[in-house]
Amino acid sequence: MKVDSVSLNGLRPLQPPSWAVSSGEGARPAGEKDFSDYLQDALRQVDGLQKEAQRSALDVATGQESDVHKTMVAYEKAMLALQLTIEIRNKIVEAYQEIMRIQM
Repeated sequence: MKVDSVSLNGLRPLQPPSWAVSSGEGARPAGEKDFSDYLQDALRQVDGLQKEAQRSALDVATGQESDVHKTMVAYEKAMLALQLTIEIRNKIVEAYQEIMRIQM
């Protein structure tokens, strides 16, 4: 039995699919935001609300501000934003765990 040699000229190196996104620079157009950008912006807003509530409480405690209502509103906004952030985090973790349970 005679075995002929195989020509490798027809083989090309593997290329990533055209729909795949590279992780290098230029992977997304300039000015376009991705999920992590939105998440960071939201966390900065929550942090800003908490700092505003702390500043308002300090002003009331030191006598610089006499409007307790304004302080309570700032505090409630900060608490609501924090609770929403925690719930979103919980949903993200649940989704991740569900994906990890998928058998392939």
